[in-house]
This record gives sequence, C-alpha cells and structure tokens, in this order.
Amino acid sequence: MIQRQARTTHEFFGLALPAALLLLAGCATVPDDRAADRPSAEARALIEISQALPGEYLSSRNRRQREADEAPLRISIETLPSDRLGQAGFMLSQRQGDGPTRHFLVAMDVEDQGRIGGAFAPVDENGQVRRRCDMRFSLHSNGFSGETDPQTCRFGADQSTGLLKEIAFDGTLLVIADRLIDLESGESLASDQVHRFVRIRPYAGWAGRLEGNNWRLVRQLDLATGEAREPADAANMSLGLHLELEAIELQEGEEIVLRLNVSDSETGAVLGQAWADPDAESLGLALPDIQIGLRLLR
Repeated sequence: MIQRQARTTHEFFGLALPAALLLLAGCATVPDDRAADRPSAEARALIEISQALPGEYLSSRNRRQREADEAPLRISIETLPSDRLGQAGFMLSQRQGDGPTRHFLVAMDVEDQGRIGGAFAPVDENGQVRRRCDMRFSLHSNGFSGETDPQTCRFGADQSTGLLKEIAFDGTLLVIADRLIDLESGESLASDQVHRFVRIRPYAGWAGRLEGNNWRLVRQLDLATGEAREPADAANMSLGLHLELEAIELQEGEEIVLRLNVSDSETGAVLGQAWADPDAESLGLALPDIQIGLRLLR
C-alpha cells in the first residue's frame, strides 16, 4: 500500500512538471534569457540543495520519548524532476513506526530580485494536492530555512486556525517544526511539534563474544541508523546480543548523537554502550568479553 501510494504520487507530479510545481509554488517563472550556462547564485543554490537534500532520515528521540517508547519518525525525501532553472521540488514521505505514510510536497522557486518563494502542500492517498500554503525561504551557505505565514496558511471549518510550519536544512541536520495558532487570540493551540532528523547511514563490520576461552565471531554485520540486530555466527547461532543504533538527544533540543546499545538478548540487561557523531566514520565497543567494530559504508 505504501509503495502504491508513493508511486501514484510520483506519477501525478511527474506528468505535469514543471507546470505542477509552478502551480503549487505560485511564484514567478525564471526569465527566459537566464541561460542554463549562467544561472544566478540562487538558482545554483537550488541545484545544490536538490542534490544534497534527498535521502532517508530518522528523527532523534529525547529522554521523555525514549521512556515512553515513542517510535522515531522516518522521512524519505525524493527530488521531483523539473526542466526549469531556479526551481526545485521535493516529495517528503513520513511514517512513524507501523503507522500510515503521509506525503507532502515542498516547492522552491526563484522570484524577482533573488527572493525564494514556494509552497508546502499535503498530498492525499490518491496523489492529489487538496490545499497549499505559501512559504518564504532564506538560503544559507550550506542549506536553507523556510516558513509559512499562519495568517494565510489556514485550516479548520471556519479557517480560524493558522499553521506556522518551519523547515530547515544545514547540509546534515533536517528540522521540521509545526505550531498551530488561534488566529483570533494569537495563542498557540497545542505544544509546538519540533522534530530533528539525521540522515540514515549504513554501517558494516563484525562482532565477537568471549565464551569460556574461545571467541565466537560474526564476521559480516550490517547495522544502519535506527536499526536493531541480533547477530548470529556462521552456524546461524545467536551471540546472545541485541544491538541497536539510535539517534538520541542527551537533553531535549541539544546535540544529537548516535548511541550503540548492546544488551543481552534474553534478559534485556544492558551490557555496554558506545557514542559517536551522527555521521561518524566508525564506531564500536571494546569490553573484555564483547568486541564490536563498525565502519560507515560509502
């Protein structure tokens, strides 16, 4: 079902691009005399963003979310094709645990005088855009930030609820935040929802456990950000270890780190932990009776 929805969405936008992105963005087109071999600085920046942003991301979890066993969010970002210089579009597919996948589109377009406009739009299960909200973007040296205007991004039967949606990307970290506002009072209707995402990265390596005087080894171990494994040796015998690689915040809103958790697969008792940056080239654990080594796959 998820694959069918994603495929339908891609086909829907692919048929009408670049017209669909122009309609969604509601922005001025790039002048015809702006040749492809001499794009503006803003157009070059959008090209770089279109290359850097796509991929698979996992949200970090703070202490409260981990204690509540709240599943992290996963986002898959796909670049939508366009033959227009100074325009970029992305399909974002978001899922939490075993829940349904939600799709939404973000469009960016170079306007007059180098301003970057665009839009955010939820996409339904049939690949249709039912509503859209204008966005204004700012470009940075390694990414961008953008937000909606809650005065014009309105929801509800009486259109009295405004949405302030913010999206930011710095080349590594992706942040998506939502605030619902009562437009009559100006008060927030609920707690702000802020999700910080790191790119899912694959690692490969080995694991070993000392039993008596002998080491049992798993020579081929694959583990990506957000995954859990129970490594087994060449005879398909479990080492009795449960490995999990998670993205966490030690304190809410602070730096995100990778944590390799190693626990007993039967009792759940924590046997060891290792910490690394979200884009670390390698990580592992070295205990007298447990050895683990992982390296980032290119």
